[in-house]
Amino acid sequence: MQALMDLARERWPWILLEAAALFAVATFVFDAIHFTLHVCLNSRWPWLRKLASPHQAHHDFCDRRLIYHDDTTVPNLVLHVIPEYTTQMAVCAMSLTVLDPLPVILVIRVFTLIFSGVMILRGKDRNHVHLPFLPPAHGSLFVRAPYHALHHVYPDNHMSSYITLFDRLMGTACQIRGRRVALSGASGAFGAAMKNLLERAGAVVIPLKFGVDWTYLDYSGADSVLETADILILAHGAKGVSAMRANCDSFLAMIERFRALTRHRQVPVEIWAVGSEIECHPAFGDPNLQMYADSKRAYARSAARLVHDPDVLYRHIVPSAFRSRMGPGLMSARTSAVIALWLIRRGFRYVPVTFTGIAFLNFIPFFVRARLSGSGPSLRDRSQLVTSASS
Repeated sequence: MQALMDLARERWPWILLEAAALFAVATFVFDAIHFTLHVCLNSRWPWLRKLASPHQAHHDFCDRRLIYHDDTTVPNLVLHVIPEYTTQMAVCAMSLTVLDPLPVILVIRVFTLIFSGVMILRGKDRNHVHLPFLPPAHGSLFVRAPYHALHHVYPDNHMSSYITLFDRLMGTACQIRGRRVALSGASGAFGAAMKNLLERAGAVVIPLKFGVDWTYLDYSGADSVLETADILILAHGAKGVSAMRANCDSFLAMIERFRALTRHRQVPVEIWAVGSEIECHPAFGDPNLQMYADSKRAYARSAARLVHDPDVLYRHIVPSAFRSRMGPGLMSARTSAVIALWLIRRGFRYVPVTFTGIAFLNFIPFFVRARLSGSGPSLRDRSQLVTSASS
């Protein structure tokens, strides 16, 4: 024992690092098993579905409406909680072949404390709490209750248990299949490509056509689509004298209307808006490009407050110039859409689609503005938005 204590004093930074790595590996292994069980539950082979069927007890315990069924508490503990702990202990035991005992003992104690708490709480731990209105899962590294609740709403995604590493690697951090998407700019190069990708992924995409469903003076024609949509994608735009109305004013008007019309949702809606790298680089003396830059920067300043919004999950897509009717580019619109969707599936809320690297630089000022601007209206303010949206 004294030898272990001396070793701990000498190597404590490395011990903590090894313990953190072991914790991550153990949770990743369980998350991989968790993912495999769901794949088997959806299999066309009956024997695979039967093999994975015990895991269904966890989803019977908390269903897709986030209602807890106390009569399934024991099956959930026996068929989900205990196997999870057993998996963690097995990984820890195998790690003794490559790690010193101290970090392994530390991780075992952490997992055992968590397991004991879950058993005492009869499955209703920190990730399983009653949430009448599910707040957006703004966190990026650690799994919290709003994030895990999305797994119960969308069982084929959000697999991660403690850290979001598995979902980020596997592309299971965003539900696409079955969700209703309202898409502006569907006839444009990027919008058309995104529409095709989303439909192939199983989403129901409803275009919002300028001049038909909405104009700069009247957005009411889009209400029937907005109030039933799960995701609003703003991909329209213009250059020249209409730039500010197209790239900023209309974006903000449709966002406020969407937020107001979806105020009753238990699961928060998402907003994906297409920005531009020009938010961060000069217009090089071109008057038309300067108007475009002014509009995109004005929108980005206003949109930053949505990053921490308590009611919606906002994603800001920042592409390099791509080929479209608005101008040339080294990247095709489809390539931009493919990269954007690939990153979104991995949970990115700031979505850099770049070959220049400027979008990475833009990350800093965008999130500085987000931090300084605070969040948008809370649940208490939604009734005020309804009035403004209907006027």
